Amino acid sequence: MTAMGRLKPIFLVSPRYRNEVAAAIESCGQPVVAARRARDAERRFAQSGASLAVVDARGALSSGLDVARAISGTVEVMGGALLILLSRGDADALTQAYEAGATHFLMSPFGVSELAQAIRFAERLVRRVAACQLDDLSRTEATVETTPLWRWQTGMAEIRVTPAFAVLLAVGHDVERLRLHTLWRMLDAEGRLLARDALRRLLSSGRPTAFAHRITIGGRVSRFAHHLRLDRDDEGHVLGISATVEDLEAASVERRQSSNFDQLTRLANAGALRQWIDARLGGRSPYDPAVILLLIAIGRFDEINAAYGRNVGDALLQAIATRIGRMIDDDDGENALVARLGGAEFAIALDGPVTLNDAAFLAQRLGTSFERPFLCEGHLVHLTCRTGIAVGEASLPSGEILLRRASAALAQAKDQEPNSYQVYLGDAEGDALKERATLESDLYRAISEGDITILYQPQVDIGRQKIVGVEALARWQHPRLGVLSAETLLSVAERAEILAPLGEHILAKALESAARWPDTLRDVRLSVNLGAADLVADEFDTRLLQRVAASGFDGRRLTLEVTEGSLIENLERAASMLANFRSHGLRIAIDDFGTGYSSLAYLKALPLDYLKLDKHLAQDIVGSPRDRIVVGGVIEMARSLDLGVIAEGVETEEQLQMLARAGCTLYQGYLCAPALTLDELVPFVEGWAATQSMA
Repeated sequence: MTAMGRLKPIFLVSPRYRNEVAAAIESCGQPVVAARRARDAERRFAQSGASLAVVDARGALSSGLDVARAISGTVEVMGGALLILLSRGDADALTQAYEAGATHFLMSPFGVSELAQAIRFAERLVRRVAACQLDDLSRTEATVETTPLWRWQTGMAEIRVTPAFAVLLAVGHDVERLRLHTLWRMLDAEGRLLARDALRRLLSSGRPTAFAHRITIGGRVSRFAHHLRLDRDDEGHVLGISATVEDLEAASVERRQSSNFDQLTRLANAGALRQWIDARLGGRSPYDPAVILLLIAIGRFDEINAAYGRNVGDALLQAIATRIGRMIDDDDGENALVARLGGAEFAIALDGPVTLNDAAFLAQRLGTSFERPFLCEGHLVHLTCRTGIAVGEASLPSGEILLRRASAALAQAKDQEPNSYQVYLGDAEGDALKERATLESDLYRAISEGDITILYQPQVDIGRQKIVGVEALARWQHPRLGVLSAETLLSVAERAEILAPLGEHILAKALESAARWPDTLRDVRLSVNLGAADLVADEFDTRLLQRVAASGFDGRRLTLEVTEGSLIENLERAASMLANFRSHGLRIAIDDFGTGYSSLAYLKALPLDYLKLDKHLAQDIVGSPRDRIVVGGVIEMARSLDLGVIAEGVETEEQLQMLARAGCTLYQGYLCAPALTLDELVPFVEGWAATQSMA
């Protein structure tokens, strides 16, 4: 088999700047296998097929030196080189870097050209140590035979694979090509979603990226990571995509067979979690906080286990472990441990450097992920989770204290809505009340200082597979708790009785941003949400129309989404106000249809253009025959009234196909994309068409 690329990959570990350094190396024409965490670095370097390792210790000197020590022996045995990147303030650490095994160093500040030269110097050492007369292509071919790789060329329906990757897939050592759909079908639904997201990132940004997934081969579940990069010709034109594949399970089999790991889920057990935490507390960690612990309780598991039996319950626990594990696979933290504590309770421990913002954001992602059902043994199961978070200061004497704190926070979370989280703030009830008051005060300040940000979730025309609109979604970047969801934002605003000012603030920011959209988004509509406080405010329609006119954004591209709950109290007043909006060219959608009490009355009385199916109703399309009849009936009724139908929360190809067959015209959800910043939205829209042709 001929070589699938001209150069060996460079192995990179960068806790702080992985994406930036990987992109810089890739821009020099070098493929990269990049990691952010130090875990298993020695094995990952050996498996990558690289001869040169780059350890970026900037901003993470202690971790960087630990990585260098861990891999230096393997680098030496393989005749390789180790380049360490240091901050200017770490010049005194050069001796430590040398003793850790580095053969070359580069001190910041530096640019791409300086990094490229440092790599050239390091590669010269590799060539000399190798003492080999083979040219670069021959050496690469020798490496390729033992490195799992695949390559896709533009326009092809097949990928080329190396023997090593063919062996991993158990398709035979002599297989050189696989159809794209063959590999695609081997991924589960979540793996396909992660792959789609990674491909879109790669095509829109051009930067190397990666995704991890689980795959069942011969009855055994394995976990692979695909490190993706674009192949270009000498003029920079994209020829296709290459990937180096890591078998992430290879180093963990022995560990998982030990007494420290739960045999059912293959996660760490409670004993291993305590050991892991204790090793970082009591002044042993250079970071403060040293550890942040998340305890996760799964709701409704006992009744599902009783209803369907132990086999389904065990499969469900494994699926939960997989989903939680993927949160960590995608997380930006340097290190973490996921554990099952017993029953349906799990834990995630985050190692320093870590902040409460990181933990809160992770808890929000966990809550969002549990809004999706689990498919186990042919059963579609809806579960919930609640999370308690506790911070472990470096001086904390033991993990038992941290566990008690997290348990107290979890107990508070169990009194809240499903999929919510609580942070340990102390034992007194007064502390919780104080926290609520502080949040309300913080929200007043956030509105006045413009700290409420706007994200956009794309809406796709199903027939044309074209992004035709975006929904504006508010997020609050809290200085201590991190990014808070729209639900949390609205809950705090409701308690503080500032829903109306918040709504007008969000509308103003969305219009101001949309008025400056680049030409890429010239045909994209903007959807914004109106709430009950808006529709009962005096002269709200007049103020909104004046604000649209003043913004410069074409009102004919604006859709107002009104939730069912905001219409119940005064349907006649709402109908009059919405009719006024439509007379000025704005379009109206009824949002979250299927969750209220007067849905049919709304369709009859209100001037509407779109009906948006609530995400739970949309996802019922793949449920029982009765569910499908209900969803199909709603769609047919809307179409009979000449309304467009938008499905929210679409996450799988199966859901999309069945919704399309039922007559749904547009969709939004994670199958397309999560909520994006404007900087992410523009390249995403630009790369959408190319991505669809691949998938």
